Amino acid sequence: MLLTLERVLLGQRLWEPPRSIPLTNLTPDEKESLLRILGEDAAIIEVTGEMQQTAVRTMLSGVWFAEEKAGEDHFTHMIEVGVLSSFALDRLADLPSMIVPLTPLASESVAISAVRQELLEKERKWDREGVAGNVNSHLHPFVPLDYERLASFLGPPSLIGWRKEGRYRWWLLGTQWKDLWRVEVRTQKGREVASFLEIRRYPAALTFPPSAFAVSARRVQRLLQPYRDRLQE
Repeated sequence: MLLTLERVLLGQRLWEPPRSIPLTNLTPDEKESLLRILGEDAAIIEVTGEMQQTAVRTMLSGVWFAEEKAGEDHFTHMIEVGVLSSFALDRLADLPSMIVPLTPLASESVAISAVRQELLEKERKWDREGVAGNVNSHLHPFVPLDYERLASFLGPPSLIGWRKEGRYRWWLLGTQWKDLWRVEVRTQKGREVASFLEIRRYPAALTFPPSAFAVSARRVQRLLQPYRDRLQE
C-alpha cells in the first residue's frame, strides 16, 4: 500500500483531481496500522446526511484517509491524494457561479448590499485573473437581522470542514456558490475572533505549495527504506 502511495504522490499535481487508493483488501487491523503510520493531522472535511462521508488529513500533505458509510454498519475506506478528497470536489462541482445579476434580497440592508457588491467585484477578478480575495464580515456594521440575510444568501453548507491551529479552530463552510467559502475562526471556548468570506477554489487553510506532493513522497520513501534494505541483504 505504501508503494502505491509513493507512486501516486510522485505523479500527482496540485491542479489535478484527487486520486483514490481503495483499501478494500486490507483487514481492519491493517487499516488501523496504516493510519497510525500516516498519522492524523488536525483537519477534517465531511458531508452529512444519508451519504455520510468524512476525510481526515494525515501528516503527509495532500494525503487523506477517507470513510464513506455504505450501509447501516458498513463503511468503505480509501486513501485520497489531492488538495481535497474526491467526494468534496464532487459536492462542489455543480455549484453555480456567483456572477449573476444582483437582484436585491427581501428587505436588504445597506451592509448586506455592500457585502454582496464587494463579493461580486472580487468574484469577477477571480474569474478573470485567478486572484483570490476575501471580505471581512467584522468590517461591516451588521445588525442581528443581517446575519440571517447573509445566511440566506450563502445557503446551507455544501461542505463542512475544520482545522485546528494552535489555540484556534478554523471552520470552513462551503456555500451554495462556486468558489465561495465562509470561514470562521474561534477559540477553544467557541468565541469568534474572525469571520470572513473567501473567494478561491480551495480554502487557504487547507492549501499547500505544489512541491508538497514530492515532499510527502520522500517521507513515504523513508518509511519504506528499512524494508528495501532488508530485501537487498
